[in-house]
Amino acid sequence: MPVRLITLNAKIVLTTTGILLLVGTVVFFFTEYGNSLKEHQTWFGKFTTAFFMSATPRTGGFNTVDYTALTIPTLMVTLLFMWIGASPASTGGGIKTTTFALATLNILAIARGKRRIELASRQISSLAVNRAFAILCLSLIVLGFSVMFVSLFEPQLGLMKVAFECFSAFGTVGLSMGVTPTLSPPSKIVIILTMYIGRIGMINILVGMLRQMNAEYYQYPKEDILIN
Repeated sequence: MPVRLITLNAKIVLTTTGILLLVGTVVFFFTEYGNSLKEHQTWFGKFTTAFFMSATPRTGGFNTVDYTALTIPTLMVTLLFMWIGASPASTGGGIKTTTFALATLNILAIARGKRRIELASRQISSLAVNRAFAILCLSLIVLGFSVMFVSLFEPQLGLMKVAFECFSAFGTVGLSMGVTPTLSPPSKIVIILTMYIGRIGMINILVGMLRQMNAEYYQYPKEDILIN
């Protein structure tokens, strides 16, 4: 039996990271070609800037462009990348690339009528898929509350600036649209909590608070729930 030098987890991380970098570079290149990329006279300068804009939202924290001058489509993709974040076992935040990949693969598997995710001659465990969707749902809940409270405390700011601050905090990215120093103390507390939750992970916090140490040696009968 051949020995696998690269694990399935590594393949998922590398593939997902490569796809995100490629898609982000292409999107940023075309959406900012006539905007923030105009100052670059060469194609190489435009391409490298677009590539850097694709890499830095996933917990990079460095910026070479003014994010207040970017177009709405660029900001929306940036929010998505900050939400996804880095890869597991790293110092980055976000829901992680593997979580996003498993959620996407599970959607495709359901659409194809499959009961399990099969990839590279391997079957993904249901526990990993359930954990991925739990992380995904909890992250959206945390971000929803974060945006709601900051919008409540900072009514003078637009929704895009508030969302950008919250998503950046959740992914521990460090990017800003220039409103971080102007936030009130309650908003800063919300941003700090969002940052810690995004870095530690809401699912890890809940496991630490609610997990029972005693084993369960019973199992209830299964019943299907209608979901349209």
